[in-house]
Amino acid sequence: MRRGFVAWAQVAPLRYSNIAAGRQRCRSMVKIGLTKRTGTLPAYRPKRRRAAALATDELSRRERKSEMDVARKSEAFLRKAIRRPIREVRRLALDVKRLWRLWFAGRSAPYKKIFIAGCARSGTTLTQRLMGCFEDTFVHRAEAKYTQLDMLDRSESNLVVKRTDRGHMHLAKLPAAIGLIYCVRHPFDVLTSSHPESRAERRFHVTSERWLAEYEALLRLRKAQPERAIVYVRYEDMIARPDEVQERIARAFDLRPRIRFSEDAGNPIRATSLKKWERNEEYLAYLKALPPAFLARLRGFCDEFGYDMPEWANA
Repeated sequence: MRRGFVAWAQVAPLRYSNIAAGRQRCRSMVKIGLTKRTGTLPAYRPKRRRAAALATDELSRRERKSEMDVARKSEAFLRKAIRRPIREVRRLALDVKRLWRLWFAGRSAPYKKIFIAGCARSGTTLTQRLMGCFEDTFVHRAEAKYTQLDMLDRSESNLVVKRTDRGHMHLAKLPAAIGLIYCVRHPFDVLTSSHPESRAERRFHVTSERWLAEYEALLRLRKAQPERAIVYVRYEDMIARPDEVQERIARAFDLRPRIRFSEDAGNPIRATSLKKWERNEEYLAYLKALPPAFLARLRGFCDEFGYDMPEWANA
């Protein structure tokens, strides 16, 4: 009797463990069946649970990013919408001041507005400096859109603003009441000129795309406003004969010189900036690698403004 009890005690745990394992397998099968029917992930599969959590987190991150983009665009739209009425109120206030000066302060003439345009590295900054040599003239030092001329409240009769690097995009819309000075320079000098602001990014400041965009903007302006008078200022003439250029601008806009530009102590004229590309092999190699179609556009520009092209560029 005792021997039989001992044998049963040794076998019983195995039997009961097998029963428990079978029950566990049954539960697992039930869970798998429920999962297939409901499409939910079972709690006993940690890898799938982690994958589902990661997918949920990724979806939440995208939703948050989308919401942030919408919020950012909305804020930008609101800022622009708020600035517009502010600009209009400022313009209205300036118009009231100008009318007051005209009617009560004895001011007999409206402002004379002059806009300086042209491709970068073509003498726009030099021309801006020249305009400061005229009497009764205010030169806005910072680059700005031509609309800035309507925002200036000055005692001087003549207002001058120089274009921004994106000013060519709106040049064709320049109001007829605003005078235009357009600066030109030999395109090879423009395309091989460097600038401190862009020297870390690229070898030369003006790319062929930028030069072409500037020239096409000028063509669009002349097509849209064929009757417009444009005062062209060649960089080479400004270097060689600055006083003659100053006199020509004075006659065009009825200005009076305060000082000769050649006598200006801060005059930044440098004759060494002319035709560097002829003396530099690196510059020549860069110019010769330009596409033939682009060189053809350069030839049209040079023919119009009296610039010579080398023989290899005319081939």
